[in-house]
This record gives sequence, structure tokens and C-alpha cells, in this order.
Amino acid sequence: MLLEEQKKLLSDVVNTVRASSTLAAQDVDFYRSLDSEVSHSINEVTDELNDMVNSIILSIDENYETLDEGKEELTESWKSLSNIVDNLFEKSDRSLDILKTGAKKKPTNPPFEYFENATTTENIPQKRINKPQLKFVPPIDNSESHPFIPLLKEKPNALKTIDESTKLINSDENVPEHYAHPYEYEIDNQPYNDSILQVREPIPSKSWSETEGVWVDNVESLNHMLNDIKKYTEIAIDLEHHDYRTYYGIVCLMQISTRETDYLVDTIALRNDLKVLNEVFTDPSVVKVLHGAFMDIIWLQRDLGLYIVSLFDTFHASRALGFPRHSLAYLLEEFANFKTSKKYQLADWRVRPLSKAMTAYARADTHFLLNIYDQLRNRLVETNKLVGVLNESRNVAKRRFEYSKFRPRVPSPNVYSALEKEDPWRTLMFQYNIPSEREDLLKGLFEWRDMIARRDDESPRYIMPNQLMVTLVAYTPTDPAGVISASQVVTDYVRSNSKIIANLIKNALTRAKDQNRQLQFVADNHTRESYRSTDKMTVSQIKETASVFIQIAEKLGTCNNDQQQSKSFARSNYFGSLSKKLDIIEYKNGEKHSVKQQQLVSRFNTYTKQVNELTNVRYELPVHKEPPQLQKDDVEEVKKTIIADSIPAKPEIDLDEVVVLKKVNRQPNKTKLEENEKIDFIDYSKSEKILKGDKQRKKRESKKRQFDPFAASNEGPKAARKRKSGTRGRNLSYK
Repeated sequence: MLLEEQKKLLSDVVNTVRASSTLAAQDVDFYRSLDSEVSHSINEVTDELNDMVNSIILSIDENYETLDEGKEELTESWKSLSNIVDNLFEKSDRSLDILKTGAKKKPTNPPFEYFENATTTENIPQKRINKPQLKFVPPIDNSESHPFIPLLKEKPNALKTIDESTKLINSDENVPEHYAHPYEYEIDNQPYNDSILQVREPIPSKSWSETEGVWVDNVESLNHMLNDIKKYTEIAIDLEHHDYRTYYGIVCLMQISTRETDYLVDTIALRNDLKVLNEVFTDPSVVKVLHGAFMDIIWLQRDLGLYIVSLFDTFHASRALGFPRHSLAYLLEEFANFKTSKKYQLADWRVRPLSKAMTAYARADTHFLLNIYDQLRNRLVETNKLVGVLNESRNVAKRRFEYSKFRPRVPSPNVYSALEKEDPWRTLMFQYNIPSEREDLLKGLFEWRDMIARRDDESPRYIMPNQLMVTLVAYTPTDPAGVISASQVVTDYVRSNSKIIANLIKNALTRAKDQNRQLQFVADNHTRESYRSTDKMTVSQIKETASVFIQIAEKLGTCNNDQQQSKSFARSNYFGSLSKKLDIIEYKNGEKHSVKQQQLVSRFNTYTKQVNELTNVRYELPVHKEPPQLQKDDVEEVKKTIIADSIPAKPEIDLDEVVVLKKVNRQPNKTKLEENEKIDFIDYSKSEKILKGDKQRKKRESKKRQFDPFAASNEGPKAARKRKSGTRGRNLSYK
């Protein structure tokens, strides 16, 4: 369109808008009613405009509703028309921006891909399989008799020798003795590859449907894989772990992907042969890409003796870039257009061979990870956030595994243990609201479960789930039948050890009762000690102490008589000693001490002697004597004495030593007594008694004010004021 045509079109639009605004300000219906020709012309114009608007609406979208004729219908449907106009303005504004700045061509994403899911029942494992850890050499040790010892035999790519890195560190105040992380110094001091600092074009991943994973389960294929991955400067790593039928857990599968190949390593079959991978895993020039590696680092060093230097954790990269979610599934959907599933996340990865669906799930975790790494690295470099992500990745790589008995007393993010709390059963108490009286029982069941799990290398929740443990604590069954019937879900271990668990519960309840008695006894002793601290005892305490000594003496006498009478039957050829010696024990500072019979007899004699001496003591109560009453003559003498003491003596003045500078008229102090002033003395014998004064005061206060019917303040309630009548017949308007 030419410029002149644009100007002419703009002027026509402006004139049309002005005319319509002017017409809208008039009363069109009024003019319509005056002239039929005007009414007919208005109807024709209205129909024509309505048809034009409907044609425009249908040209935009055929699904929109057209405008209806009539004023009321037009008002209701005008909202949808305004929305259409707003959309048109937005599109035109966006188009103008594109014309001015130029459109950024966004690559068209391919459609979503999905890994093959299991549609048949083939390769479904049995409910129970043989435990692979029974064949491990050396066998798994859950005793925790020493700190965790790194499994390293050699240390490739080292800045410090293996002897310097694997020394036993002595314990201090907060950390027990332990072995340090063998590669901690290398992680902190070896630099990353320079390629990680550059913005480069992302390398696309190989086609998912055209590639397959390579299975590695012997030393020959392992060496072939090792030679292949040494060629690359970036590799992607992931692990599949199982922890339900073992105490600490087992690494069942390792996925390693390069730009060309996906490897699936059988870590169960090659458990003792994978330390050769440290040649690549600890090479600082090779970037190892993992997602959420905080547990993978622990599993690698605990089971396989592998450590990672130059780690790039895509989890921390997604956090630094502010993504709404940080899971691997989100990154796969966002950057690789690949839809994964959580179905096999908790599958039993010990089963061999793996099903096709499980193989595809494992391969998908690392197949696209290097391409995702390229895109995240570029964004981090552009936003200057790469340094922070690399620092967080270093901290993850420095995490070390430690046994629960040697974990730090203060929790540390760099150390992982199976049980990270000192009293882990307390978490269940707070979670399930278990009373403190049942803490001993819960602790006993928890420790029994942990002991059985360590012995048989099973997870504690496989031995006895937390819900079942809490149910036993709540119902406290003391017989095997009650233990089995406590819950609908009872494990094989609980069923086979029901008698042991019932005895454990019974003993715990007995200890709780004895503990309550002991606490009561301690409270009583505390009360006695408080009386002893003042060297005073009540009569009831003396009687109680006497009864205790008498009971002990009677038991000793009875026991001695029985021993003398049945001395010939004291021993049996079948059962040994039949007589049981009576032991008397006392506690001092929390320690046991046996009390001999001679000591008890001497104490009893001493006690009897002191009690007999107390019976001859006589106490005389002090008698309160009233002060003697004063006679009249004595009262007169007391008055004279008070008068003499109250009048101050006049000091003698030496006139030679007085120098008068200025004569000052000073008012005499009113508080001082004048010489001739009389002093009123109070005769307390005639005054009112103090105790009687309270009664009289109460009588005065109890007198209420009398009602005076003629007082002005006692007038009745006033009548309501007469309202003014409003102006009638007039309309009021408020602006």
C-alpha cells in the first residue's frame, strides 16, 4: 500500500470514529420515534454493520459465536467481540516487533519419544530370588567393628600417594576416628577441562530408536569399554541401587554413555573388577556428568571403590538456572523431548537377565544426558553461574561413606551413614505419638530388629516394618499368638520369632514397672535426705526406719535357722545347691555394695541404743508469762522521765568566740517544742482496742446510703424528646 493510500485510509477511519462518537452522544431512539424514514435508515445501517462484524469474526475463527441483532443481545455478546479485538491487537503488535527486530528462529523440536514399556509378562522376576551377596568375596560385613576402610588398592591420577590419603585420623571432640576421603585433595586442587568454560554448539544425541545398549558382564568386555571411554572428554554416569533385601544396599547396575555408545555394566558380576575405572573416573580432563549424584558418590566408594574427580551435577545446574523442577524426567522432557516413566525406579534390579523395558529405562538415564549437559553449560556460561555449580559439584564429590557407629557426633553433609541420628527410634515416637513410658519397649524392638537385619544382611523394614513395630508397642502382646495377630501384615521374621518378641515385650513392661517403683523410692529418699539435712526426723520416719530394720533382722534370723536345720539337705546330686543365700545390697553413688551380716547387726544395735536414749529424754514446753502491770505511781514516774527526755538541753555559749557578721531574722521551727508548750500524753489504758477497731470499721463501712425519695438526684427516667417532622411533599437529591 502506497503512503498516499495509507494517509487517505487513516483520515477515513478517523472521520468514521468521530461521526460514530457524535451519534452515540445523541438520543437515537428519540429521533427514530419522530420520523419513520430516519427509523428505516437506522435499521438498514444497523443490519449492514452487524453483517460486517459477523463476517470479520467468522474470518478469524469459525467457532466464534456471531452477534445477534437487537440492543440487549448486542450488549451481552460485546464481551466476546472485545476479546477478539484484543487478540488481534496483540498479534499485530507481535508482528510489528518481529518486523522491526527480526524473528529468532527457534528450532522445531521433534515429537516426543517413549521407551518401550512392558506389555507382556515375559522376564518378570519371581517373588523371591537368591540373594546375590551370598556369593560375594569377601563377604559383606555389617558388624561395624572398625571405621569404613576405603577399598582402594591403587590411586591413579594422584597428587598425594595412597599411603598419605588412607591414614587413620584420630578422633576429636565431634568426629570419631575415621579414614579420610582418598581423593579429597585432588578434587579441590585439580582443575576442570578448559572445554567446560566455553560456549559451544550442543552435540545432538544419537537416535534413540536406532541405537541399543551394550551389556558388560565380564572382564574382556570391561577392558574394551575402558579403552573406548578413554577417547572422550565427557561421559555420563548413572547407577541403579537395591536396598530392600540387604542392610546397606547393593549397586546392581551402572550406566555409562559416551557420544556414540551406551554401556550397561553388571556391577554384581564385576563387583571386584571395576576399580580399573578409576583411571577415567579420577582423570580431571574428563568431565563426569551425573544428575543428583549425592548418593551415587556414596554407593560407588562403598561397594566398588570408585571415586570421581571433575564432576558436573546437572541437578545443581538446574537449581542455579531457576528451573521450576529439578528432576531428570523434567530435563529429559524439556531438552530431549523424551518421556520417561517412574515405573521401574524402585524395581528389583538384582534380577538377571533384565527385561527389555528395564534395559530401556536404564539406558534412557544417560543416553541424552551429554546433550543436556551441553545446553546447561552454555546457559551457565552466559549467565556467569558456572563457577557456583562447579563448586557445588566438588562438594558432592567429596562426600564419604561411614559406618553408623563412627559417624560424626554433629551431623555433616559431607558424611553419610545408614543411621544418621543417635537415637533413631525417637523419630518414630514423635511421628506416631508414642508415650514416653513406652520408649524402653520401642528401643528394645528397634535394637532387636537392627541386630537381626545386620546378622542376616536384610533391611530393617524387611525384618519388621515401622507400622508393625508401632502396633506391637501400642498393643503390647505378651504371648506368641498375640504377636502374630497384632497386625494383618506380619513378616516371616516376626512370625518365626514371635516367642522371642513376646518375651521382649514382657521384660520391657516389667522393667517399666520396676523403674516406676525405683523412681518412687528415689523420691522418698530425696525427701528423707531433705529431713536429714536439717538433722530432724518425724515420728513416722523413725517408725518406718525401725520397721525396715526389724524386717531385715527377722529375715536374717529365719534364714539362719533354716540353714542350720536343713544343712544336710543343702546340696543335691542332681540340682546342686538347694539353699539360696540372702544378699543385702546398698547403693552408694550409683554403685552396688554388698552388706555383711555383722554390719547389719551393728547398725541395728546402734539404732536400738539411740532409740532407747531418746525415750528417756524429756522436753519442757516454755510457759509464756504476762508482763507485770504498772501501778499509778509508776505511771507518773514514766511520764516525768518522758518529759525530761523530750526537752533538749541548752548548750553553753562562749560569747568571746562568737563573731556576729549580720543579724538574720529567722522564723522558729514550728516542729520544735516551745518551753512552755504543754505536751498531751496518750493514756493507752483508756484507748480503744486495736482488734475491736476492725469490727467497728466494718460496721461503718457496711452502712449503706439511705434512699431519699425527695432528692433531686432520684428523679425517674426522662421522656424521649419530640422528633421534628420532616418536610413533606418535597424530593431531596444528594450530589
